[in-house]
Amino acid sequence: MKHFEFWNPRLFELPYYVYLLLASSIRGLSIKSLARANYALDHGEIGIGSKFQTQLAFDKKLFLPTSFLPSELDDKDKQRLIAAFASLHGYPVVLKSDIGSVGKGVVKVNCREDIEPRVLQLVGPYLVQKYTDWNFEYGVFYVRHQGKARITGINKKHFPTVVGDGQKDIQLLAREHPRYSNHWATFLQYLDVDRVPLSGESVQLSFIGSHTMGCKFTDDSHLLTTGIEESIFSIFAQQPGFNFGRLDVKAPSEADFLKGKFVVIEVNGVASLPTHMFDPDNSVRQAYGIFLRHGKHLVESASENRHQDMMLDSYRSIIRRVRKNAQLLNSSHQRLMQ
Repeated sequence: MKHFEFWNPRLFELPYYVYLLLASSIRGLSIKSLARANYALDHGEIGIGSKFQTQLAFDKKLFLPTSFLPSELDDKDKQRLIAAFASLHGYPVVLKSDIGSVGKGVVKVNCREDIEPRVLQLVGPYLVQKYTDWNFEYGVFYVRHQGKARITGINKKHFPTVVGDGQKDIQLLAREHPRYSNHWATFLQYLDVDRVPLSGESVQLSFIGSHTMGCKFTDDSHLLTTGIEESIFSIFAQQPGFNFGRLDVKAPSEADFLKGKFVVIEVNGVASLPTHMFDPDNSVRQAYGIFLRHGKHLVESASENRHQDMMLDSYRSIIRRVRKNAQLLNSSHQRLMQ
């Protein structure tokens, strides 16, 4: 039987959603009112809004430099904006869907000649972001209830890597990797997959910190230090409208991360998963324990902020936006893998 981390996401998440429904009804909350936990963001950042607008709710100095590419722009204007951004911040740059999730729709532009063909593949609004070669990536889960901030979990992201045997090429080594999936075409395109690595040579395959894209997540909550807490808490101190979610960050080393020296890749809100639950050493019971505890945090935060002024769409409109965004993201992801 497959380990739970490889189960169909909808199947694995179903008990969580049932729990949220029950816990919300007990407190007299509607399901969509859970968005009030993050009342400063579009629907609490449940995956239907703009990642760029979410980023604007915080101090931009915390993030990698990022610009917005509206879908209404024609391709030539997008190319000019990307070229101007790269001239300021250097190559490579990363293009990522403004409605993205689980690493889909992410592409790296290595030089000016890459811009035009990449732009022709984009579907929907996009972000152009400075690339960082800092290779230590973590997800840090944050909650705040009754004014008390807490970090409830940390996961380290282990990028898929292969070790050469002097005989097999990178493509074959990748296909033999236990986490290989068709999604890997997203990042294998940047490598010389016909190259045969030397025996014992380690080759990192991906730069995308996504479980779906092959990263292994481990529960590294024990790494929590005062330095991490001070840095994370300072990010949210000036934004009372964010009380539940996960920061994805990159650091030059683990030692720097422990000191609180990192850059924010993105903010994930109400729809965030406590990704440290996916540690392969966890049993399914331990994973659900982590998952449901975070559901309790979400309901508590939403209940506390239930009277905050917030525009919420109808359920029909929310479902329509979810479907539209999923179609756009999957379309872009498929085109980028070609």
